[in-house]
Amino acid sequence: MKRTAMLLSTTLAMTGFAVSAPAQTLYVAGNGGSQEELMKAEIFPAFTEQTGIEVVYSAGNSAAVLAKLLAQQDNQQTDIAMMNTGPMSQAIQLGLCRELDISEHEENIHDFAKFDDNHAVGFGVVGLGVAYATEVFEESGWDVPTSWTALEDPKFEGKMVFQPLNNTNGLLALIKVAEINGGGVENLDPGFEVMEESIAPNVLSFEPSSARLAEMYQNGEVVISVWSSTQVKVLAESGFPIELVYPEEGAMIISNDVCAVTTEEMKPEAMEFVNFLISPEIQEILAKNLGFGPTNALAELTEEEAQGVPYGSDAVSKLQSIDWDVVNASREDWDRRWVREIER
Repeated sequence: MKRTAMLLSTTLAMTGFAVSAPAQTLYVAGNGGSQEELMKAEIFPAFTEQTGIEVVYSAGNSAAVLAKLLAQQDNQQTDIAMMNTGPMSQAIQLGLCRELDISEHEENIHDFAKFDDNHAVGFGVVGLGVAYATEVFEESGWDVPTSWTALEDPKFEGKMVFQPLNNTNGLLALIKVAEINGGGVENLDPGFEVMEESIAPNVLSFEPSSARLAEMYQNGEVVISVWSSTQVKVLAESGFPIELVYPEEGAMIISNDVCAVTTEEMKPEAMEFVNFLISPEIQEILAKNLGFGPTNALAELTEEEAQGVPYGSDAVSKLQSIDWDVVNASREDWDRRWVREIER
């Protein structure tokens, strides 16, 4: 990681978090990969140092976290859940998240990160657009893909990845394709039609793993894909020539959200952790290491640190959100249709 836990702890000493007397343990579930690494290496140790509260992390994608909460519903073992907005909205509807008290930071949290019922809050946003291998495009004399319609160009046949519908990236991209073809979240038919006729024939793989997709770029198997700002930033910082374009028809927003899980004990320490996560200092660490756009307006990034990060209300205002309640009501049907018509 770019910053050591010691440096982070020094920074957080200025935030006013008090050390709790008795040792407590919080059980947190969230994404694996680089997020898990950062949490375990820096954020959890700093939280423990400042509060005396130990943290145990269970890694899994958003769907896996939601399934874990449901499986444990009668004897809940998880105190904090981190998920994308789609599964988080489902968790709230199912009564798995309790009302938050974020009054400490609420006035500085961007509106796009707030939930109407105050049962969750965004702790980092990611932009979804079209990623492309810059050197390959330059050498081939290809134009920068400034539109979602670039995915239909037959010159990319066998050189593209479009992540599947059970992946948030794939779902949001399909909704956007439907929208620019006369449909949208209420009518996905145009999206499925364009996908089947014009985009799917170009797809080398409907690869769900971002780690594998990064390898495919590095191996020269793929030159264009639908991908997130976080993953593009990570690959670019490794030295690979790649950029993300927010298409002219608009890009999509992916919010990483956190909630305090409904448990029998209702640990107050869970609320303490949520406020810790959305504090300006932690928001800056998340942005610099993971490329998460800060949801706290007091978080500050230099121009260099903000490279590739959805930073500031102006930048994030260009990203489009959707009604996840509508999506969740139809998602199972869409998943079945995707398997039947696209990944057959």
